[in-house]
Amino acid sequence: MPLYSHSRLSVYETCPRQYRFRYVDRIKLPRVRTAEMFRGTQVHAALEALYRRMQRGRTPSLDEVLDGYRRAWQEQWTPEILISDPSMTPDDFLRQGEQDLVTYDARYRPFDADRTVEVESRITLSLDPARRISLQGYVDRLSIARNGVWRIHDYKTGRRLPAQQVLDEDRQLALYQIGVQRRYPLLTDRVELVWHYLAFDQEMRSSRAPEALRELERRTLALIDVIQADTTFETRVGHHCRTCTYQPMCPAWSHQFRQAALPEPERVLEPGAVLVDRLVELRERKRELARQMEQTQADLFEYSRREGVETVFGATHKATISEEETVAFPAPADPKRRRAEEVIREAGRWDEVVMLDVRAAVRFYASGVWPEYFRRALAPFLNRIKRFRVALRKR
Repeated sequence: MPLYSHSRLSVYETCPRQYRFRYVDRIKLPRVRTAEMFRGTQVHAALEALYRRMQRGRTPSLDEVLDGYRRAWQEQWTPEILISDPSMTPDDFLRQGEQDLVTYDARYRPFDADRTVEVESRITLSLDPARRISLQGYVDRLSIARNGVWRIHDYKTGRRLPAQQVLDEDRQLALYQIGVQRRYPLLTDRVELVWHYLAFDQEMRSSRAPEALRELERRTLALIDVIQADTTFETRVGHHCRTCTYQPMCPAWSHQFRQAALPEPERVLEPGAVLVDRLVELRERKRELARQMEQTQADLFEYSRREGVETVFGATHKATISEEETVAFPAPADPKRRRAEEVIREAGRWDEVVMLDVRAAVRFYASGVWPEYFRRALAPFLNRIKRFRVALRKR
C-alpha cells in the first residue's frame, strides 16, 4: 500500500488530476521551483544546521549561521528558479531570508528555553494496520520545554500570517503529534504545536485534546478511502496551476501547448481555436442584441404611454404592454435598511427571513403571507421599483 503524507493528501485536495499524474501514473517531471520555495528551503536548512551543532555541544554565532546560509544560497541558486514578481530580484529573496534568520536569532538566543530532542525527524504513523495504511512526515524540530511540555516546531517563511482558528484546525502538525506520542508513549502526555512565522517575528501555538486527535485520524482515513476509491480524478483549475509541471498533459491546459507547437499563422485556424473565437463573437452579438431589445422595449413602452394604447400591432405580431410595481429591500448601506430590519424584528418575524434574506422577505411581503398591519408598517422602508414587461404574440 502507498505511504501517505500530509503533502500527498493536500495534493489530492487541491487537484485530484495532479494527484493521479504524480502518485498513480507516477509521471516523473522536474517540479517548478519558485523563489519563495527556495528561500524557505534555505532558511530551514540554516536552522537545522544551527540546532544540529547545538546537539553536538556548540552554539554557532549569528554570523556563522548567516555565512552558511549565504554560501548554500550561492551554490544552489539556478536561473530556472521562478520569480513571479518582476519587481523582485534573487538578492531581494536572499535578504528576506537573512532577515528571517536575524529575527529568529534575536528572539531565541541563547536557545536555552527548551532542549532539542530531534531535528528534521521522520515521523511514521500507522492509521490502519490491517490495511497497511501508514503516514509519514518530517518534523522541523522536536523539543522538551523546562516545564516538561513537548513541542513540535514548524518554521514558516511565508509572508501571510494565519488566523488562530486556521492553526487550531491544522492537520499536519496534529498528525505529527499522534506519531510523536506513539513513539514516546510514556513521556508525551503534554504536547504543544508551535509555528514560527519568521517574517512577522511571531510564535503561534495550538494544542489538541485526545478526542480531537481521534477524530483527526478518522477524517484522515476517510479521505484516504475517498482517494483509493477515486477512478476519475477530476481536474481543478486554480492558482496552483501556475507551478504545475503537468500542464502539457492536463486536459485543462494541454490544448494550449498543442496550439503553441503550431506555426503562428496556423494557430488561429486550428479547429478548436476557431470554435472558441466563433463563440466569443456570438456572445458579443448576443449582448448587443440584448441591449437593442431592452432599448426597443423601452421605446415601445414610451410609445404606448404617449399614444394611450395597451396593445401595439406589427406586421405579424402584436405587443401587449403592461406596467407592474414590485418592492425591493434597501441596500445594506441605505439608512432605511436598518429600520426595515427593526420593523421585522419588532413584529417577531425575523426568523422567517433568516437574518433578512431579502428575497424571502420580498416574497412574503408581496404574497400576502404577512398580516396587513405588518406589511403597512414595513412599506415605508421599502424601495419601489417599476419594471416593464412586454409579451409578444402572433396576430
